[in-house]
Amino acid sequence: MGIISIRRMARKLLAPVILVLVLAMLIGVFYVGLPNFGKETYAYKGPSLKVYGKKVKDSDFNNYLLRVSQQASQFAQIRTYSEAELRDAAVNTAIQTVAFEREMKQAGSKIKVDKAELDEFMKKYFKTDEELNSFMEQQGFASKSEFRKTLTKELEYQKFVKNKARELEITIPEEEVLGYVEEIAVSHVLVSTNDGEKTRSNTQALARANEVYQKLTNNGDFAEIAKEYSDDPGSKDNAGSLGTMPLEYFKNGMVKEFVDATLALKPGEISKPVKSDFGYHVIRLDSRKMPTGEEYDEKYQEIEDNLLYQKAEYDPKYREWLEGVFKKAEENSEILDPGLRAFRLMKDEKWKEAAAAYEKALKKKYYKNRIDTYVNASTVYLKLDQASKAIEILDKAPAEVKVDLEFQVALGNAYREDGQQEKAKELLLGYGEDHLDSTEVHERLKAVFSEWEMTDAVEKEEKILADIKKAEEEALKKYQQELEERNQSK
Repeated sequence: MGIISIRRMARKLLAPVILVLVLAMLIGVFYVGLPNFGKETYAYKGPSLKVYGKKVKDSDFNNYLLRVSQQASQFAQIRTYSEAELRDAAVNTAIQTVAFEREMKQAGSKIKVDKAELDEFMKKYFKTDEELNSFMEQQGFASKSEFRKTLTKELEYQKFVKNKARELEITIPEEEVLGYVEEIAVSHVLVSTNDGEKTRSNTQALARANEVYQKLTNNGDFAEIAKEYSDDPGSKDNAGSLGTMPLEYFKNGMVKEFVDATLALKPGEISKPVKSDFGYHVIRLDSRKMPTGEEYDEKYQEIEDNLLYQKAEYDPKYREWLEGVFKKAEENSEILDPGLRAFRLMKDEKWKEAAAAYEKALKKKYYKNRIDTYVNASTVYLKLDQASKAIEILDKAPAEVKVDLEFQVALGNAYREDGQQEKAKELLLGYGEDHLDSTEVHERLKAVFSEWEMTDAVEKEEKILADIKKAEEEALKKYQQELEERNQSK
C-alpha cells in the first residue's frame, strides 16, 4: 500500500464534527429536499396517497422515487429492483417523511433556527466567501438563499433529534465526551521500510531511525531533521507536525503502536524508534491540553451535543420511538393510486383484490407503458388460476412493452399455465432467435426452460451460449492479433 500520510489522515479527522454531520445530512437525510431535483425523472402522475388526510404532491412523490432509485443503484451489483419495488419504497418514504415533519412541526419554537443563529453557524464553518461558494458548487446549490434554506432545515432537524434524545433519557458517558474535549499535538519522523520508491531492510531503517533519535536528543532542530529524514510526505515539510486534534480522534485514527508510544510520553519528550507497519517512528509529544473555565464548559456542551446527535439515531430507545411514529402514520395513510395499492395487495397475497386494482391501474396513462405492471397483473391472475385472463391482460400491452424479455417470459408462463406448452416454448425460442448474440437473454431462457423441465430447449440454449462464448473468444483473439501487428509496424 505504500506509506500512509498520517498528516493527511489527521487533517481528515480534524474536520469539525458538526460540519461533517451537516455535509452528510445535506446530501442524504430522508426528510430534507435535495437540491436541483426540478426535472421529472419519473414523470409520475398521481394522486399517490394521503397521509393524515393530506395528499402527497406528485412533485414530492417524484423526488421520493428518484431518491430511492439512487439508493437502490448502490446495490445494483447485489440485486436489481423493479420499478414496482421502487414505487413501493417511495410510498414508505412518503409516509415516513410526512410523519417526521409532523413531529417536527409539533415541536414548534423549541427547534426554531433564526437568522442570527444561522449566520453564526455559517461564519464558524465557512471562514471565507470562497469556501462557502466552493462548497455550494460541489453540492449543487444554485444560490446562497437555497443553501441557507436547506441548512436551516438541517439544523432544525439536528435540534429536534437532540431534544428527543434528551426526552428519551439517552446520555453520553462523561469519559467519551472528555476524549473529544482534550486535545493532543504530535510531531514525528518516519523512516519507512518501503515508501514505494526505495526499500530498506528493517536493520537499515532502524539504524537510520536511531540516527534521527540521537540528533533530536542532542538538541537537533526537529523541523530540519524531519525535512531531511522523514518519509511521511504529509508532515515532513511541516516540521514533522501532525497538527492538533482531539485525543479521541488521535486514538482512533493512528496505528496502535504509534498511539501507545505517544501516550507514554510527557510533553516535550521524544521517543526511541517505534516500529509500525509503516516503518520506524521517532515521536515527540508536543502538548496535551484540557481547556479550563468557561472555554471548557462551552466545548464540553458543544461536543456532548454533537455526540448525542450522532448516537441518538442508532440508539434502541430512539429507534423504537421512530418506528412507533412511522407505524402510526401508516395506520393513518390511504393509498389512492391503484397501481401502488395493487402491488401491496399482491405482496400480501390478496390476489382477488390485487387483480381488481391492477385492472384499474392499467386504465391510467402512467401505467400503460410500465412493463412491471403487466407482468405483475399476469402473475396475480395465474395465482387465481385464470391463465386466460393473464394472457388477455398481456395481449393489451403496447408493442414497445412486448419486446421486453421479462414480458415475454410472463406471456410464456401464462401460455404454459393455460395448457399451451408448445406455444410457450415456441414463443421464447423465437425471442431467442431474435437475440442470438445476447448472453443475458439466453441465460434467462435457459433458466426458464430448466424450470419448465423442457430438456431439448435447455440443450438448445446451452448450444447458443457456447457459440456466443466461442465467437467472443475469437473476436478477442483477433483484436489482440491486430493490436500486436499495429505495435510491430510502428
